[in-house]
Amino acid sequence: MASLDSEVVKAAKPSENGKSFAQTLSGSKDFQLTQLPPKIVMGKSVRVKITQTEYEAGLTDCGSNLHGRLILYKGDSPLITLALKMKLNNLWLNIHNWDITPLGKGFFEFHFSSIKDMCRVWAMGVVNLKPGLMRFYCWTREFTPQALTQTHAQIWVRLMHLPQEYWRKQTLFEIASGLGTPLTIDDATLNRRFGLYARALVDVDLSEPFFEVVIVEREGHALSITVQYEKQPSFCTHCKMMGHDIHSCQKLSSLNKNEGAPMIPKKAHSAPYQSTSQHKDN
Repeated sequence: MASLDSEVVKAAKPSENGKSFAQTLSGSKDFQLTQLPPKIVMGKSVRVKITQTEYEAGLTDCGSNLHGRLILYKGDSPLITLALKMKLNNLWLNIHNWDITPLGKGFFEFHFSSIKDMCRVWAMGVVNLKPGLMRFYCWTREFTPQALTQTHAQIWVRLMHLPQEYWRKQTLFEIASGLGTPLTIDDATLNRRFGLYARALVDVDLSEPFFEVVIVEREGHALSITVQYEKQPSFCTHCKMMGHDIHSCQKLSSLNKNEGAPMIPKKAHSAPYQSTSQHKDN
Protein backbone atom coordinates (compact mmCIF):
# COMPACT_ATOMS: atom_id res chain seq x y z
CA MET A 1 0.00 0.00 0.00
CA ALA A 2 2.83 2.36 0.82
CA SER A 3 4.39 1.74 -2.57
CA LEU A 4 1.03 2.34 -4.24
CA ASP A 5 0.66 5.65 -2.41
CA SER A 6 4.09 6.71 -3.61
CA GLU A 7 3.15 5.90 -7.20
CA VAL A 8 0.01 8.02 -6.86
CA VAL A 9 2.07 10.94 -5.55
CA LYS A 10 4.46 10.60 -8.51
CA ALA A 11 1.56 10.56 -10.95
CA ALA A 12 0.06 13.69 -9.40
CA LYS A 13 3.37 15.55 -9.34
CA PRO A 14 3.26 18.56 -11.68
CA SER A 15 5.47 18.52 -14.76
CA GLU A 16 8.28 21.03 -15.33
CA ASN A 17 5.88 23.64 -16.73
CA GLY A 18 3.93 23.68 -13.45
CA LYS A 19 0.98 21.62 -14.70
CA SER A 20 0.12 18.03 -13.94
CA PHE A 21 -0.19 15.59 -16.84
CA ALA A 22 -3.97 15.58 -16.38
CA GLN A 23 -4.08 19.39 -16.64
CA THR A 24 -1.85 19.37 -19.67
CA LEU A 25 -3.92 16.78 -21.53
CA SER A 26 -7.22 18.44 -20.63
CA GLY A 27 -6.47 21.41 -22.89
CA SER A 28 -8.33 21.70 -26.16
CA LYS A 29 -6.66 20.30 -29.28
CA ASP A 30 -6.58 22.29 -32.51
CA PHE A 31 -6.50 19.14 -34.65
CA GLN A 32 -8.15 15.75 -34.65
CA LEU A 33 -6.15 12.57 -34.09
CA THR A 34 -7.94 11.10 -37.08
CA GLN A 35 -6.26 13.74 -39.26
CA LEU A 36 -2.78 12.50 -38.44
CA PRO A 37 -0.95 10.68 -41.26
CA PRO A 38 -0.64 6.89 -41.25
CA LYS A 39 2.73 5.44 -40.31
CA ILE A 40 4.71 3.04 -42.45
CA VAL A 41 7.07 0.71 -40.62
CA MET A 42 10.33 0.01 -42.45
CA GLY A 43 12.48 -2.40 -40.45
CA LYS A 44 13.73 -0.51 -37.39
CA SER A 45 12.47 2.86 -38.65
CA VAL A 46 9.05 4.35 -39.25
CA ARG A 47 7.99 6.74 -42.02
CA VAL A 48 5.34 9.47 -41.80
CA LYS A 49 4.40 12.10 -44.37
CA ILE A 50 3.77 15.61 -42.99
CA THR A 51 1.41 18.23 -44.43
CA GLN A 52 3.27 20.29 -47.05
CA THR A 53 1.38 23.53 -46.37
CA GLU A 54 2.25 23.30 -42.67
CA TYR A 55 5.92 22.80 -43.50
CA GLU A 56 5.87 25.82 -45.83
CA ALA A 57 4.24 27.85 -43.06
CA GLY A 58 7.13 26.79 -40.82
CA LEU A 59 9.59 28.10 -43.41
CA THR A 60 7.74 31.42 -43.41
CA ASP A 61 7.95 31.54 -39.61
CA CYS A 62 11.74 31.27 -39.90
CA GLY A 63 12.07 33.86 -42.65
CA SER A 64 13.74 36.42 -40.36
CA ASN A 65 15.88 33.99 -38.34
CA LEU A 66 19.64 33.64 -38.08
CA HIS A 67 21.92 30.94 -36.75
CA GLY A 68 24.71 31.81 -34.36
CA ARG A 69 27.60 30.03 -32.70
CA LEU A 70 29.09 31.01 -29.35
CA ILE A 71 32.88 30.72 -29.42
CA LEU A 72 34.58 30.57 -26.01
CA TYR A 73 38.29 30.26 -25.44
CA LYS A 74 40.11 28.19 -22.84
CA GLY A 75 39.50 29.70 -19.42
CA ASP A 76 36.33 31.62 -20.41
CA SER A 77 33.36 31.12 -18.12
CA PRO A 78 30.36 29.43 -19.80
CA LEU A 79 27.33 31.59 -20.59
CA ILE A 80 23.77 30.51 -19.89
CA THR A 81 21.16 31.56 -22.43
CA LEU A 82 19.65 34.26 -20.20
CA ALA A 83 23.04 35.88 -19.58
CA LEU A 84 23.80 35.74 -23.31
CA LYS A 85 20.53 37.46 -24.15
CA MET A 86 21.21 40.21 -21.60
CA LYS A 87 24.64 40.84 -23.12
CA LEU A 88 23.19 41.07 -26.63
CA ASN A 89 20.34 43.30 -25.44
CA ASN A 90 22.95 45.79 -24.21
CA LEU A 91 24.60 45.73 -27.64
CA TRP A 92 21.41 45.82 -29.73
CA LEU A 93 19.74 48.89 -28.25
CA ASN A 94 17.77 49.60 -31.44
CA ILE A 95 16.60 46.02 -32.02
CA HIS A 96 13.47 44.92 -30.19
CA ASN A 97 11.17 41.88 -29.96
CA TRP A 98 13.81 39.28 -30.70
CA ASP A 99 14.33 35.90 -29.07
CA ILE A 100 16.93 33.16 -28.86
CA THR A 101 16.69 29.37 -28.81
CA PRO A 102 19.66 27.20 -27.73
CA LEU A 103 20.35 24.33 -30.14
CA GLY A 104 23.23 22.64 -28.30
CA LYS A 105 26.98 22.46 -28.94
CA GLY A 106 27.23 26.26 -28.65
CA PHE A 107 24.74 26.95 -31.46
CA PHE A 108 21.67 29.17 -31.19
CA GLU A 109 18.77 30.21 -33.37
CA PHE A 110 17.82 33.90 -33.32
CA HIS A 111 14.27 35.01 -34.06
CA PHE A 112 13.76 38.62 -35.19
CA SER A 113 10.53 40.51 -35.71
CA SER A 114 11.58 41.93 -39.08
CA ILE A 115 13.88 41.23 -42.02
CA LYS A 116 15.48 44.63 -41.45
CA ASP A 117 16.55 43.76 -37.88
CA MET A 118 17.79 40.37 -39.02
CA CYS A 119 19.95 41.92 -41.76
CA ARG A 120 21.40 44.49 -39.36
CA VAL A 121 22.58 41.75 -37.01
CA TRP A 122 23.74 39.50 -39.85
CA ALA A 123 25.85 42.33 -41.26
CA MET A 124 27.83 42.43 -37.99
CA GLY A 125 29.23 38.99 -38.76
CA VAL A 126 30.87 38.59 -35.35
CA VAL A 127 29.99 40.20 -32.01
CA ASN A 128 32.55 40.46 -29.21
CA LEU A 129 30.85 39.42 -25.96
CA LYS A 130 33.91 39.91 -23.73
CA PRO A 131 34.54 37.08 -23.05
CA GLY A 132 33.67 35.02 -26.08
CA LEU A 133 32.44 35.74 -29.59
CA MET A 134 29.09 35.21 -31.27
CA ARG A 135 29.36 34.46 -34.98
CA PHE A 136 26.19 34.77 -37.08
CA TYR A 137 25.30 32.65 -40.08
CA CYS A 138 22.63 32.54 -42.74
CA TRP A 139 19.55 30.57 -41.65
CA THR A 140 19.33 27.29 -43.55
CA ARG A 141 16.75 24.53 -43.77
CA GLU A 142 17.14 21.35 -41.73
CA PHE A 143 19.94 22.84 -39.66
CA THR A 144 21.44 20.60 -36.99
CA PRO A 145 24.66 21.50 -35.11
CA GLN A 146 25.84 17.89 -35.33
CA ALA A 147 25.89 17.97 -39.13
CA LEU A 148 27.05 21.56 -39.61
CA THR A 149 29.59 22.37 -42.28
CA GLN A 150 29.95 26.14 -42.28
CA THR A 151 30.69 27.45 -45.77
CA HIS A 152 29.31 31.01 -45.56
CA ALA A 153 31.19 34.22 -44.80
CA GLN A 154 30.43 37.94 -45.01
CA ILE A 155 32.69 39.67 -47.55
CA TRP A 156 32.82 43.26 -48.80
CA VAL A 157 32.68 43.32 -52.59
CA ARG A 158 33.54 46.14 -54.94
CA LEU A 159 31.57 46.78 -58.12
CA MET A 160 34.25 48.50 -60.17
CA HIS A 161 33.55 51.55 -62.35
CA LEU A 162 29.79 51.30 -61.90
CA PRO A 163 28.06 54.26 -63.65
CA GLN A 164 26.37 56.66 -61.26
CA GLU A 165 22.84 56.06 -62.54
CA TYR A 166 23.07 52.56 -60.99
CA TRP A 167 23.96 53.88 -57.51
CA ARG A 168 20.51 53.56 -55.99
CA LYS A 169 20.13 51.31 -52.95
CA GLN A 170 17.66 48.86 -54.50
CA THR A 171 19.67 48.65 -57.72
CA LEU A 172 22.89 47.98 -55.79
CA PHE A 173 21.18 45.24 -53.76
CA GLU A 174 19.87 43.68 -56.97
CA ILE A 175 23.32 43.68 -58.58
CA ALA A 176 25.01 42.30 -55.43
CA SER A 177 22.43 39.50 -55.21
CA GLY A 178 24.18 37.84 -58.14
CA LEU A 179 27.17 37.24 -55.85
CA GLY A 180 25.35 36.06 -52.72
CA THR A 181 22.94 37.53 -50.19
CA PRO A 182 23.44 41.32 -49.94
CA LEU A 183 23.37 42.61 -46.37
CA THR A 184 24.20 46.31 -46.50
CA ILE A 185 25.73 49.09 -48.61
CA ASP A 186 28.52 51.14 -47.09
CA ASP A 187 27.96 54.80 -46.27
CA ALA A 188 30.54 56.11 -48.73
CA THR A 189 28.63 54.39 -51.53
CA LEU A 190 25.20 55.53 -50.37
CA ASN A 191 26.43 59.11 -50.07
CA ARG A 192 28.46 58.90 -53.29
CA ARG A 193 31.64 60.13 -51.62
CA PHE A 194 33.87 57.92 -53.78
CA GLY A 195 33.05 57.02 -57.35
CA LEU A 196 35.68 54.46 -58.36
CA TYR A 197 33.58 51.55 -57.12
CA ALA A 198 30.36 50.79 -55.26
CA ARG A 199 30.83 48.70 -52.13
CA ALA A 200 28.41 46.13 -50.63
CA LEU A 201 28.61 43.55 -47.85
CA VAL A 202 27.51 40.17 -49.19
CA ASP A 203 27.04 36.79 -47.51
CA VAL A 204 28.92 34.44 -49.82
CA ASP A 205 28.97 30.65 -50.00
CA LEU A 206 32.69 29.86 -50.12
CA SER A 207 32.03 26.40 -51.58
CA GLU A 208 30.57 28.00 -54.72
CA PRO A 209 32.57 29.70 -57.51
CA PHE A 210 33.52 33.35 -57.02
CA PHE A 211 32.38 35.41 -59.98
CA GLU A 212 34.78 38.06 -61.26
CA VAL A 213 32.17 39.67 -63.54
CA VAL A 214 28.47 40.37 -63.10
CA ILE A 215 26.33 41.18 -66.15
CA VAL A 216 23.79 43.87 -65.24
CA GLU A 217 20.76 43.69 -67.49
CA ARG A 218 17.97 46.18 -68.10
CA GLU A 219 15.48 46.59 -70.91
CA GLY A 220 17.35 46.46 -74.21
CA HIS A 221 20.84 46.67 -72.66
CA ALA A 222 23.45 44.71 -70.69
CA LEU A 223 26.47 46.09 -68.82
CA SER A 224 29.53 44.09 -67.70
CA ILE A 225 30.87 45.02 -64.23
CA THR A 226 34.14 43.75 -62.77
CA VAL A 227 33.93 42.42 -59.20
CA GLN A 228 36.68 42.53 -56.57
CA TYR A 229 36.49 40.77 -53.18
CA GLU A 230 38.06 42.22 -50.04
CA LYS A 231 39.77 40.05 -47.42
CA GLN A 232 38.56 36.74 -48.76
CA PRO A 233 38.82 34.16 -45.93
CA SER A 234 40.74 30.91 -46.34
CA PHE A 235 38.52 27.97 -47.25
CA CYS A 236 39.45 24.36 -47.93
CA THR A 237 37.54 22.86 -50.84
CA HIS A 238 38.52 19.36 -49.66
CA CYS A 239 37.15 19.30 -46.10
CA LYS A 240 34.73 22.23 -46.60
CA MET A 241 36.12 24.17 -43.65
CA MET A 242 37.26 27.76 -43.13
CA GLY A 243 40.59 28.66 -41.58
CA HIS A 244 42.93 27.03 -44.13
CA ASP A 245 43.05 26.32 -47.86
CA ILE A 246 43.49 23.07 -49.76
CA HIS A 247 47.26 23.60 -50.06
CA SER A 248 47.68 23.45 -46.27
CA CYS A 249 44.99 20.86 -45.56
CA GLN A 250 46.35 18.29 -43.10
CA LYS A 251 43.58 15.80 -43.89
CA LEU A 252 44.39 15.84 -47.59
CA SER A 253 48.14 15.73 -46.89
CA SER A 254 47.70 12.61 -44.76
CA LEU A 255 45.49 11.04 -47.42
CA ASN A 256 48.05 11.69 -50.14
CA LYS A 257 50.85 10.23 -48.04
CA ASN A 258 48.87 7.11 -47.26
CA GLU A 259 47.98 6.58 -50.90
CA GLY A 260 51.38 7.58 -52.23
CA ALA A 261 49.83 10.27 -54.41
CA PRO A 262 51.79 13.39 -55.39
CA MET A 263 51.20 16.44 -53.23
CA ILE A 264 49.13 19.32 -54.51
CA PRO A 265 51.33 21.96 -56.20
CA LYS A 266 51.77 25.34 -54.63
CA LYS A 267 49.03 27.88 -54.95
CA ALA A 268 48.83 29.23 -58.48
CA HIS A 269 46.02 31.77 -58.28
CA SER A 270 46.52 35.33 -57.08
CA ALA A 271 46.02 36.47 -53.51
CA PRO A 272 42.81 38.25 -52.45
CA TYR A 273 42.57 41.84 -53.64
CA GLN A 274 44.22 44.35 -51.30
CA SER A 275 43.14 47.95 -51.37
CA THR A 276 45.75 50.57 -52.28
CA SER A 277 43.36 53.49 -52.54
CA GLN A 278 42.75 56.10 -49.88
CA HIS A 279 39.05 55.28 -49.74
CA LYS A 280 38.08 54.56 -46.14
CA ASP A 281 36.74 51.01 -45.62
CA ASN A 282 33.77 51.06 -43.29
